[in-house]
Amino acid sequence: MREALVRAFMESAPRHRRHARVSAGTLPLRRLAQEVGSAQGAADSVLGEHWALWSTFLGPDLVKHIESFDIAGIVLESVTPSDARAMHIRLKDAEWYLGAVQIRPEIREHWAVFLKGIPSWFRIFEDSLYLFHRGYELELEDDRDHVEYREWETSGLFSSVHWEDSGVRETIFDPYDNMQHFRTLGEADELLHGQLSSALGETLMRCSDLDPKLTQRLHAAIKAFEGHETTEELAHVSLSCRRFTEKLADCLYPPREEKVNGKKVGRAEYRNRLWAYVAENVTSDTTRELLIANVEDLGKRIDKMDSLSNKGLHSDVSSSDVNRLLLSLLVVAHDLISLRPPGGTFAYEPYEGAIRAFGEGLRLQQERRSRRPGGSIGRSPS
Repeated sequence: MREALVRAFMESAPRHRRHARVSAGTLPLRRLAQEVGSAQGAADSVLGEHWALWSTFLGPDLVKHIESFDIAGIVLESVTPSDARAMHIRLKDAEWYLGAVQIRPEIREHWAVFLKGIPSWFRIFEDSLYLFHRGYELELEDDRDHVEYREWETSGLFSSVHWEDSGVRETIFDPYDNMQHFRTLGEADELLHGQLSSALGETLMRCSDLDPKLTQRLHAAIKAFEGHETTEELAHVSLSCRRFTEKLADCLYPPREEKVNGKKVGRAEYRNRLWAYVAENVTSDTTRELLIANVEDLGKRIDKMDSLSNKGLHSDVSSSDVNRLLLSLLVVAHDLISLRPPGGTFAYEPYEGAIRAFGEGLRLQQERRSRRPGGSIGRSPS
């Protein structure tokens, strides 16, 4: 069970998104059933009868399982819904697998069953495993599970296995090991998702308003990162980032022949054009300096990636560096786009091809009609 679930996680989550803290143990569902008065009540509270959450459990099945035997649970902290679904698909035919459910820290029963009920076990980060132990206990004796350590080493799932000192976390000395703290985590998670989702949603909408090709280039950069399998493919993500930034400059501050503030703002000088755009749309000196610094930082990140790629040093490009590049790109894009309110002059340039094709289609249709028997071709009166 343990190895199959870990393998499913390693195969479902891409390396750059592979970071989870894992807890495992027997879920105290029978005790919960006794507290609430029935197995049905325990199943309803765990499956979030009054909460919106993602789950692959069927209520009647879970009730039957609670009544029949102890249920082992493995909790993966910080797993995306898409990765959880991919894991479920890989595991659903296993005889021992019962299902998956999203944990909500604000649900008291989730805290009692999944968080307080079972201890943290290890951490998975990219291609490495970190087994938890309590460092202060080593002063008395080495009670670490070296057998398990060697089992993970020989499993072939990880490039390296390490020990990680969990200190006093989840002990009587841990003042944060309580429902209140995990409820705070849950609320913070929702607030962050709401804030970031709103900013990203506005960025995508404004990109489409400015030029649909902006959205296409942003999509290309993110998709290339999510689907990369080699360091060479990873290095090419910066090219998509550069193309997006250049197109953003074209939309916000089209090229000009004359210099602005002593700097060229032609087609090649896209960074200077973004600086000029900031200078013309921000009155606060502090805000202007921060935005220009962010644009400059983004440009340096892109230049560094391009330089490594052009030199063939793909192995020097890490997924964490590219991930930070994408985050910087999104932050800068949102900052720049939101400097001006929407509703400006409509840009017809992205649609010229479709408009011309439509007009050409009408012209050809008219010509075909005029060539039919009884028709004539001639110059229409002006």
